Amino acid sequence: MANRKSAKELRAERITWFALVAIFVVSSIIPEDTVIPNALTPMAAGIVLIISGIYQYAQKWRVHFVTWIAGTLMLVMAGYNIVNRPDLDLSFAVIILVAIVIAMGIFTNET
Repeated sequence: MANRKSAKELRAERITWFALVAIFVVSSIIPEDTVIPNALTPMAAGIVLIISGIYQYAQKWRVHFVTWIAGTLMLVMAGYNIVNRPDLDLSFAVIILVAIVIAMGIFTNET
């Protein structure tokens, strides 16, 4: 039998998912002629996941290992993008990682 999450824990997870989706919504509505560094998307998503994981861990809630791995991987991708390949667009990779995190949260009831 699975543990039931508190309303506060569910709210924290939904806020995390909303923030991740909002990153892509904002990046898609910004005008095409606006210059945005390619590292911004993976950096923002990685920061959201790591901060969410830290907050949930501090509350003594379970945090799925995929959250930590995806957040760290996104920050590493952003660092690589800044240092070595500023021309490389990593948005698709970030979308895939975000989808995996959300799917794992839904299927395992952990985020």
